[in-house]
Amino acid sequence: MVRTKADIRATYDRIAESFAARRREPWPEVRSFIESLPRGSRVLDLGAGHGRHTTILAGRGHHAVALDFSRRLLSIGRADERRKGVAVRIDWVGGEATKLPFRDASFDASLCIAVLHHLPIESDRIAALTELRRVLRRQAPVFLSVWAREQPRFQSMPAASKVDGDVEVPWTMPDKTVVPRFYHLFQKGELERLIIGSGLHGERFFPGAGNWFVQARSNG
Repeated sequence: MVRTKADIRATYDRIAESFAARRREPWPEVRSFIESLPRGSRVLDLGAGHGRHTTILAGRGHHAVALDFSRRLLSIGRADERRKGVAVRIDWVGGEATKLPFRDASFDASLCIAVLHHLPIESDRIAALTELRRVLRRQAPVFLSVWAREQPRFQSMPAASKVDGDVEVPWTMPDKTVVPRFYHLFQKGELERLIIGSGLHGERFFPGAGNWFVQARSNG
């Protein structure tokens, strides 16, 4: 299975409307992290999509920056922000996780939810975490999630996928068209290894709802 970042971007541009319609509620783990941040923090939502978590950040008085490589998802987020009339403006930025268009040490905190598992090769996943560390201020917290390989639905996946963790998960469009989405499934301990390799300091690792979560901190 060979996928490029351009392939994955095209997939999300294609499914953007139906994806945004089905992804409205913030995860409780993410909400808890957001509520722990000092009010008025400058927070990067890396891989924000249409901004379901960015909107929560803005609503709590943070300077929220939503970055995603799908311009279609970003445009949906902008339109939704205008409809809701969020009091604190969100900055919507097109860009890639592996090459962030921000200065060093320019954020007080970051989210990186359901992003790393869409990057097709390990060097991209390390690059994204290293870039995240670069743009965070010293001791800034970051909250990340990835899909876990241990989910029951993946126990019968083909032998090759069991080795490398790469799978395609179908997304059904409103017209019943099925669009495959690339995922790299993380096995236990894999995210910890990448966190260490990037120079971030992992503080808490835990499973939940088919994901691996980590709260980490920038060492500066």
